[in-house]
Amino acid sequence: MRISPPQIWRAKRSLYKLTASKCNRCGNVDLPPSNFCSKCGSSEVSVVTLSGNGTLLLATENFQQRAGYEKNMPQYVGLIKLDEGPEIVAPLTDVIDEPKEGSRVNVVLRKLTTDSSNGLIEYGLKFRVVS
Repeated sequence: MRISPPQIWRAKRSLYKLTASKCNRCGNVDLPPSNFCSKCGSSEVSVVTLSGNGTLLLATENFQQRAGYEKNMPQYVGLIKLDEGPEIVAPLTDVIDEPKEGSRVNVVLRKLTTDSSNGLIEYGLKFRVVS
């Protein structure tokens, strides 16, 4: 798998922190960010950085990965309800015991893969169970 530094640089806002759009009219938070509110349709939205804290609603163990990420198998994936409202599906990290529904999680930056052709490391966001 080949990592493209220009592509990573262009996407750095969404790769290294949770950014969303918040409607200035109704307060709805959309993740990923959008130019329009998904609830009321207003174009009066602003970009906000989310806390990265949330609650684990569901978790499952994944035994399939896309090319270049095979070393991370098996991997837990969770459905997470963020404190700001949106629900997302995201990989879990630092899992020792099977994650329990209702556990608190927070976002952390972790190594995703290393490009075998040039040694570049790709980082990304994962969620860690904290309680």
